[in-house]
Amino acid sequence: MANPCSFCPANCCKSYTITVTAPDMLRAAASSGKKPEEFAVLHQARFLAYDPDMTLDMQDDSWVYLLGFRSHPCAFIDGNRCAIHADAPLSCRRYPFQLNSGLNTRCCPLPSQFMFRLKGTDLPLEQLVRELELHKKIVKEWNKKPGRKAECLAFLLKRAKELAGTPSE
Repeated sequence: MANPCSFCPANCCKSYTITVTAPDMLRAAASSGKKPEEFAVLHQARFLAYDPDMTLDMQDDSWVYLLGFRSHPCAFIDGNRCAIHADAPLSCRRYPFQLNSGLNTRCCPLPSQFMFRLKGTDLPLEQLVRELELHKKIVKEWNKKPGRKAECLAFLLKRAKELAGTPSE
């Protein structure tokens, strides 16, 4: 069966702000050869997207933040295809399937919507849930004693490496 995304002009990558986890950042950096600081950013959490287990508090700012990609559209979009799809954030690789296994295909053209319904996802929900739990653990550590915004990204990546068993630099 053809890839459902082959019918799409990458609307999801061009329309959505991509929120990611610290492990997602490590994979994207390894795959792309870029440093996370080149493509990662802490962006203000929107009220509708607020999840206290995923948002980062800062001692030098009254906003709460989410970890995401710096550019919009996505920094890794190459034409209409993801240049790092095999190592892309799990939420991207699982899209348009949601955590509750429902579909969010409003950006998808009709042929893609139909094919997603037939094919399902290639990425097991369990893998996404495990990584989200790891990220939430790191966020919880940060939020117990929030630091300065300038220190946050380094902390998230260092802890993700440590918890994944990879040596920190």
